[in-house]
Amino acid sequence: MSGLENIFFSKQKSIFLTFTLTFELFVKFVRIFNMIKIQPIVRDIILGEIEAYFALTNGYMNMSSYAYQIRPKIELLTKKKVSIASLVVSLSRLRKEFKKEKPLIHQVTIKNITTKLPLSEIVYEKTDKFVGELESLHRNISVSQEDFFTITIGTTEIDIICSSNIENKVLKHFKIKPKLINHNLAAIGISFDPEVFSIPNTFFSLLSVTARARINIEELVSTPTELIFIVAEKDFGKTVALFSEMHREVNVNE
Repeated sequence: MSGLENIFFSKQKSIFLTFTLTFELFVKFVRIFNMIKIQPIVRDIILGEIEAYFALTNGYMNMSSYAYQIRPKIELLTKKKVSIASLVVSLSRLRKEFKKEKPLIHQVTIKNITTKLPLSEIVYEKTDKFVGELESLHRNISVSQEDFFTITIGTTEIDIICSSNIENKVLKHFKIKPKLINHNLAAIGISFDPEVFSIPNTFFSLLSVTARARINIEELVSTPTELIFIVAEKDFGKTVALFSEMHREVNVNE
């Protein structure tokens, strides 16, 4: 083979290697580009499904099975075919990402638990006349330290939750037929230090206690150092027991 032929074949080989390398880089770029488009969608789906989030973060999710479950939705949103392998890779990356973040649910340091019962809820339609009569309510009704009394002024309704022993006094004061009256309610107040209020997901962590137990929350009342759960009297004992156990566990760990 002449020197000219050697130069020709060397150039051809160089061009082929350059093309191969360029093609491999292109394929890699496409995969990364597709992953970038898939990743935020998978992330949104996971964050929208609390059970999936906990399963992925805590390491007991069957990622292949879940990938098959969400693939139709991913393909609908991306308007393209998506492989199970790429979804599993995306889920694996998200798991590493979530593991670095603070957990959604954490142990809340409870300072004290207080209870009040029985309570009544009185709901009125919000009118100018009713709001005007609110001003004289506290002058006409004596509320002791032992009583529970809170008023929530909404956009269309005014909700009063009070100790049942002063229910008739409230009804007599307004002289207006309420929209609704609920009886047999109870309040469980969870107190904590002021700095706890600024920790993200504090309320969510406390609400998860009752949510897992399938306890219906009739109303929530909060201050910077207290979250008060209003529940039906039938759920009172169970609710107190759950938060007492949380209080005990936190104190033991400390």
